[in-house]
Amino acid sequence: MKQSRHSRTALAVALCLAFPPAFSATPDDDTAVVVTATRIPTRVSEQLADVTVITREEIEKTGATTLPALLSQQPGLQIVTNGGIGKATSLFTRGTSAGHTLLLVDGVPLGSATSGQPSFHNLPLSQIERIEILRGPASSLYGSDAIGGVVQIFTKKGAGPLKPEAFAGAGSYGTNEVMAGVSGGTETVSYSLRVAHFETDGFSVASDVTRFSQANFGTLPHPDKDGYRNSSLNGRLAFRPAVGHEVGLTFFSAESKNAFDSGSDPTVDARNNDKTGVWSLYTRNRLLPAWTSTLRYGESKDRSRTWDFDLNIFAPAWSLFQTAQKQWTWQNDVKLPLGTLLLAYEDLEQEVESTTNYTVKERTVKSWIAGWQARAGSHSWQLSTRRDDNSQFGAKTTGSLAYGYAITPALTARAAVGTAFKAPSFNDLYYPDFFGTHGNPNLLPETARNREVGLDWTGPTGARLSYTHYDNRIKNLIVWQDTSGFWTFVPFNVGRARITGDSLSGSHQWGAWSAQASLDLMKPIDEATGNRLPRRAAQQFKARLAYEPGPWGVGAEVVAVGKRFDTATQTREMARYELVNLTAHYRLTQDVRLEARLDNLFDKDYETAWGYRNPGAALFVGLRYQPK
Repeated sequence: MKQSRHSRTALAVALCLAFPPAFSATPDDDTAVVVTATRIPTRVSEQLADVTVITREEIEKTGATTLPALLSQQPGLQIVTNGGIGKATSLFTRGTSAGHTLLLVDGVPLGSATSGQPSFHNLPLSQIERIEILRGPASSLYGSDAIGGVVQIFTKKGAGPLKPEAFAGAGSYGTNEVMAGVSGGTETVSYSLRVAHFETDGFSVASDVTRFSQANFGTLPHPDKDGYRNSSLNGRLAFRPAVGHEVGLTFFSAESKNAFDSGSDPTVDARNNDKTGVWSLYTRNRLLPAWTSTLRYGESKDRSRTWDFDLNIFAPAWSLFQTAQKQWTWQNDVKLPLGTLLLAYEDLEQEVESTTNYTVKERTVKSWIAGWQARAGSHSWQLSTRRDDNSQFGAKTTGSLAYGYAITPALTARAAVGTAFKAPSFNDLYYPDFFGTHGNPNLLPETARNREVGLDWTGPTGARLSYTHYDNRIKNLIVWQDTSGFWTFVPFNVGRARITGDSLSGSHQWGAWSAQASLDLMKPIDEATGNRLPRRAAQQFKARLAYEPGPWGVGAEVVAVGKRFDTATQTREMARYELVNLTAHYRLTQDVRLEARLDNLFDKDYETAWGYRNPGAALFVGLRYQPK
């Protein structure tokens, strides 16, 4: 039976009223600071956006071993992966496409300009100190790719006396992980450095012969295990010569090797070697008591070298796709008698190197950003606008406006409207002709307009609740269409989508007990056909309950995802699934903790992409050394 928007809204509101003490918007307290939502450090309690903050402490409590696994537990997010750890991964934020979420690492954009998607699967969780998730359009602050939202990853900062740390763990499917690091600092200098290695033997990710061949044009799966390994390094150095002045360097690098089942030739032992790197140099200066200026230069590289069947020569061969992004950012935060003014300029260069001969291999984007946020009594507002001048298709201006009203000290109502866009990728524009399949240099950007309203409540004992209703309309969607009926595909701006939904999330802690939960009810529709957008679930529920009475603790997670369709024509239905995961830890000494996680307790057989199965029951146990 179909569920109307009004019935879904009523259900979400009813759940808010029925379970107010059990939910919260974010695990952080009111004094925690968020940067991503406005580009200006702002307390969580003053945000007018749908935001989640995940600290290092929260990451360790969940026991998650990979970034996609952690993100799959968060409100409004859905992860789709072609099998196990390290395989191709897509993130859908509020039902938008995989290329509609911008990925930042320490403020620098990271992703593939050829495919137009970020590479979440190659970022090791052990190197991440903090994650901020912004749901909703953010092009008025960050430009292209932020139709659905932004995920920003922060690496570790150093402070205090020298602190070494280490972790070692092992588990099912031949999985092993080690990490070591040091951090520290004084009022003048701070530093941190971490190295890590992760590997797993994996399993054959093809769910079965029939389903895999249906998903890959009749190809049969390769029967071997599809393993993965990743080695990474990150660090940060900061120097503060005077109060209000800081110069710093950040860097991150990860190299991985991944085996996968080929969709082109079952006899090929397909594999790819990925390299992900980000570094930045910045100076932050308080030029006047009310004026802080930040100048940053950053570079990122996303490199994938793949061994697979090459249709150009009808034989296995290596292919290379590499994106380099170089960005200058100058941001100025000015405190006014009322609120704070943001003025910024960005200059981004994207370059592509590949074995595929693109006719155009580079583009530039020059951007001006302005924003203002303020509070006056019970009223608060946030405004931003951005103009992007893209060398490929000209200028694009986006904007957003959010307003909040404190109904009571504990309850705030908010409303927001914003526009966003997604620039066509190099594949969309310039993919060279191959037997009739080619890019289209006349494509326009995808554009979106989002409206949302919400309520945020904070209880007297720290309980928190957040509810958001959103309506996101996207047009000029880029769709690759078969132009001849003989598998020759060309992209066109033909699509229109409307995604409406209700999101409820929160948490509460009482004594040794803590609980977090979220419910997402969504209607992601292709307006041209009336069909649901591929692989999007209309319902998701996620919850975590933990008990930590002292040096030990246990926890349980539930993830329930409704049915999806693997294709735009709704011809391949994927069944709903429910997962139960368990976690436990025991502090052997003040500085040493034993940790364990059991994923997929009931060994559920499920898919997020047709033809690719996910891991069954898997146990991982680790030992962490972390001086307090």
